[in-house]
Amino acid sequence: MKSFSVLTKQILSIPLLLIVLSCSSDKIGKYTKEELPPNFEYKIIKDKSSTYLEKNQLEVEINQKLTEGQIATLAEDLYNKKDIQKRFYINYILKGSQNSVAYWATSHFDPELNISITGSTENEDNSMLRTAEDVQGNIIGVFNEKEYTFAIYTVYEDKGSLFVKTSFKNGQSMIEEVNKINNAKGDVKLTSKDNDGNGEYYILKDNTLEFYNKENNKFTEAERIK
Repeated sequence: MKSFSVLTKQILSIPLLLIVLSCSSDKIGKYTKEELPPNFEYKIIKDKSSTYLEKNQLEVEINQKLTEGQIATLAEDLYNKKDIQKRFYINYILKGSQNSVAYWATSHFDPELNISITGSTENEDNSMLRTAEDVQGNIIGVFNEKEYTFAIYTVYEDKGSLFVKTSFKNGQSMIEEVNKINNAKGDVKLTSKDNDGNGEYYILKDNTLEFYNKENNKFTEAERIK
């Protein structure tokens, strides 16, 4: 007959085995992990971790957009590379979008993992583009704004009138009729035909659509994609 101590060791080893097996699971919390793209790269550009505050906090630059499942995989990898604290906050910015008013995505362990994507995913970009191109008349340009509204803008002409259509990642869109003014630099200024009083306007260039406030300060720009 096995001794009590031997049986105890065998019983205690069972939950330990379950813990090891759970670590290699394709799940982390409520998320299903997905393999990262083969050409994916990231760089930690800020580390505000504090043992005094019992938290880790990273700002991570990524070279391309990820799915929710891929973010879960990256988040777990980053989590495992730091000393364990009560909280772990990870903020992601897209390479080339350092001036964004919001992080592209976050993955916070507080203590369970919660992922939030403020910007748009590749699938949402494709859906927005289909919506953006669904207009009547002649499309002058389609522009992607990555730092402020995370939307796609279509400048088009229909029956002698000029419009700007804004397509959002949630599938909604809005259309605004605009006036066209040629400035001295050869650029085109687009102002709202409805005088709503906010004074904002666009400057249409060959490869960009610039956004200005009523103080004539540019606050963002969209790149031409069509």
